[in-house]
Amino acid sequence: MKIIHTMPLLIRGDSSYNEDLRMAKNCFESLQSSDDNFVVIYNQGCLSNDELNHLLSSFQLPSVILGNGTNVGIAKARQTCFEYIWNHFKEVHYISEIHVDMVFPRNWYEPLLDLLENSDEPMISPGILTQYGELQPIGNSAIIPETIEELIKLLEDSARNEVHEGFVHPVVHKANALREIGGYDTRFIKGKQGYEDDSLLVGYLYYMGTRTNWRPKCYLKSLVYHATMAQRMSLPDKHLDFDLNGVGLFFQHGAHGLKQLSKIHKNATTFDLLLEKFSQIL
Repeated sequence: MKIIHTMPLLIRGDSSYNEDLRMAKNCFESLQSSDDNFVVIYNQGCLSNDELNHLLSSFQLPSVILGNGTNVGIAKARQTCFEYIWNHFKEVHYISEIHVDMVFPRNWYEPLLDLLENSDEPMISPGILTQYGELQPIGNSAIIPETIEELIKLLEDSARNEVHEGFVHPVVHKANALREIGGYDTRFIKGKQGYEDDSLLVGYLYYMGTRTNWRPKCYLKSLVYHATMAQRMSLPDKHLDFDLNGVGLFFQHGAHGLKQLSKIHKNATTFDLLLEKFSQIL
C-alpha cells in the first residue's frame, strides 16, 4: 500500500441530508475502483458510527472510522487522521486529503505519486473539475455530464501532462514531509474551519526554504471532480471560526507568514487585510 486517504466526513441534517448522502455514495463508489483505496474517516456527523459503518458496507472500501459524530472542525479531524496513519502505518509514504464531494477516476493518485517520487515537491494536487464546469487551476471550462460514468471518462480524457502553480483539494502529501512540518497545529488553528490549508502552505514554504520561492502546484495528468460545494459554509457561526483561525494563523506564523501567503496566493488581499488588522493592535 503506497497511499492512504483521509476524509473528515460531515453529513448535514435537515434539507441537506439527501444531497450530502448522495455525494458520499458517489465518492465512495468511485474511490473503491482504485488499487489503493484505504481511507481513514473522521466522522463529524450527523450519522452515528454504526450508521456510517452500514453505509460503507455497501462498498469494497477498507476503512477506519475515527471520531463519534461530533464536528470538531477540519484541522482537528485531519490531524487526528494523520496521527493515526503515522502511528499505525509508518511504512506508507503518501497521505491524501479528500472530500465527500469528490469523484475519482481509477488510480487517480498514480501520476501524482510518480511526480512526487521524482521531485523535491513535498505535496501535489491534481487538477479539479468543479460543478460549474471550471477546470482549476487553469480556468478552462467543460460541460458536466449527467452520469458518474461519463464524468469519469471526461476526467480521464481531459488529463494533460502539465504542471501549473496553484492549490486545490484533493492534496497528496509525502508522509515524511507532512510529519516534519507537524501537520495542522491545533494549538493555533482551533476553529472549525478557516485558514487551515494556509497554515500548512507556510509550513511547507519554510520546509523547502524561502530562497527556493516554493509554490504549491497542480499536476494535470490527474483530474478529479470536486464539486467545491463549500459544504461547511452553511454551518452557523462560521465567521467566528474564521476569525479565531485568523488569529491563530498570525500567532503561528506571524507577519512574515501572512506576507508569504499573499505571494503564494498571488496578491490575495485577505492576508494583507489580516496583517493590517493585527499591526493596528500593536
